[in-house]
Amino acid sequence: MKGLLLREWTLYKSWLFGSALFSIGAILILPILLQRYLITEAAIQEIRMVLMFLMLSFSVVNHIAQFNKSLNSDNGKKDMWLHNPHSMHTLIGAKFLFSLGIYFVSNIFITTAGIYFMSDVILGSFAQFLILQLLLLIVMLFVGISVSIIWLFFWTIYLEGKYWIGKLSLIATVVIFFLLASLLPKLVSFLSLNKVLNQGEISLKFIESYLPTIALSNFIFDIGSIYIVEELFSWIIFVLLFWSVCKWLERVVTR
Repeated sequence: MKGLLLREWTLYKSWLFGSALFSIGAILILPILLQRYLITEAAIQEIRMVLMFLMLSFSVVNHIAQFNKSLNSDNGKKDMWLHNPHSMHTLIGAKFLFSLGIYFVSNIFITTAGIYFMSDVILGSFAQFLILQLLLLIVMLFVGISVSIIWLFFWTIYLEGKYWIGKLSLIATVVIFFLLASLLPKLVSFLSLNKVLNQGEISLKFIESYLPTIALSNFIFDIGSIYIVEELFSWIIFVLLFWSVCKWLERVVTR
């Protein structure tokens, strides 16, 4: 695993530095330029906050782009898959972990620039700033893991379809994505899974008292609850999906 991660670092370390510099520059410098050259009543700090959330959203897209590039770089190289002592789960896992690492480090830069340089509107102690940053990083980490596994699933569908229907595979994959996105919520509702999953409620409202105050109109922290059964079910599904997709991918890429 260490050797695989070092290989990813050699190939994609510039991606990390580029993402970090772009994110910091967008949050620190772009608001000043916008306020100076555009007619706007918004304060620099307010623009920075909006840009922080935009950059966090962009970091998800950037993470998937890097993960996809890493996957595609070895796609078609049968020697990479056939004559490698590591299992498919390890090979894909190394790419997954490295991409997730770049994503996490980039989010550290984004949240640091976004929180600690907005002391005029985010009021609180250093400990409260740190708790807010950790909360954002945890949420974004869960988002990154989920999106990565879903992307790997549809990327494998695309490769499988490419073998059978060629260039039409992309269209077919997009259609399958929208069908699943439409049908899965209906299936959950039809089976009344919400009643089963919404068990073991844990309220997270207590965290709000440890967070800093945001001195902006119409901005409040509203942290709800999590359900133990729902969280366990979700992560079991993602683990099984990752395992099964790797097994499926092993057949697809070595065909």
